[in-house]
Amino acid sequence: MFIKDVITTPVLIPFKKPAKWSGGTRKNAPALIVQLITDEGVIGYGECVGPTISTIQTIVEKEFKPFLIGKDPMQTELILHQLEEYILNWSQIGYYALAGIDIALLDLKAKLLNTPVYNLLGGLYRKEVSFSGYLFIDDPLVNAKEAEEIVAQGYDEIKIKVGRDIDLDTRRIQEIRRAVGPKVKLRIDANQIWSVSSAIKAINRMAEYDLQLVEQPIPYYDIDGLATVSQSVPVPITADESCTTFDTALRLIEKRAVAAFTVYPSEAGGLLKAKQIVELANSCGIWCVTGSWAETGIATLANAHLIAASRNFPFANDTHYGWYTSDVLKNPLSFRNGKLALSDSPGLGVELAPDFNGLAKEEIREMVFYDDESAENYQPRIGMLL
Repeated sequence: MFIKDVITTPVLIPFKKPAKWSGGTRKNAPALIVQLITDEGVIGYGECVGPTISTIQTIVEKEFKPFLIGKDPMQTELILHQLEEYILNWSQIGYYALAGIDIALLDLKAKLLNTPVYNLLGGLYRKEVSFSGYLFIDDPLVNAKEAEEIVAQGYDEIKIKVGRDIDLDTRRIQEIRRAVGPKVKLRIDANQIWSVSSAIKAINRMAEYDLQLVEQPIPYYDIDGLATVSQSVPVPITADESCTTFDTALRLIEKRAVAAFTVYPSEAGGLLKAKQIVELANSCGIWCVTGSWAETGIATLANAHLIAASRNFPFANDTHYGWYTSDVLKNPLSFRNGKLALSDSPGLGVELAPDFNGLAKEEIREMVFYDDESAENYQPRIGMLL
């Protein structure tokens, strides 16, 4: 058996409403769906997400495809090693493309072995994976009502985007806590918007509302600053943009900068590389939680297979899935009480929807890091003094 073809399809899934965060406003979930086709007709499904889908598609189609055609899909280590060596000098963007190939290879390999992907990642540790509700920046009372709706759906953890205005954020957290009561866990994500002093000020103001975690309060490159924030506030800090690869995770551990890693298979280069980060965290007493680039059902489920095969991940994990108007899957994912049950179907256990091509776009150039100028002349800068 060999890989006969590589098919990539950029898709754009509209959000139910615009999602405002510290770095901009998102209206859609862009992704690149990858299909590895074998000579025997077996297909491996993968997905790339990231900051620029058009560039990622070019990498897969023009740079990776020649390495993949004719390869035995069982030779996962060989294929991924060759691709990783190839992107050595431009790995920061290359890993987003590599992640989709990694997922597709594991899906294909697991199908050939007639076993779920989680059995290629350590075996089933948990049958259900917990996910959090998700709130973006809005009026405090609007957020409070949305939080009540999330809890009514069975979620007991909520992630909240913050970072544009400390006073507004504090009022939002206050109203959300008042709406959901003391038992629901709340964590906030500033997406590296604050300076060290602003982060300490903001977190200490919001800490009285019993925050579970604070995600990436300051710029990704300031590891010493993260350590300073961690030592200055009563809430555990988790690294997101600072924790993308194994070597960045190692730096965080060496500096004792954070209590947790927000792990992205999409940024790490796939499930296997994300697993390396998780194993490093296991050995050093670091918690893990997955982040979200607004994945479709394919990568969301792939992330769930990683979590299901790990002893780590004590928190509910990230997903934007509840914000989408549709999905690429024939059978959309079903979350019950904030949990996603893993099946024992071979591979990821997914099929593309019959109307999958209706979400396809010839080219996607969507900037997710700024607002429309017509809506709000907001030009965010990380490390803001507020």
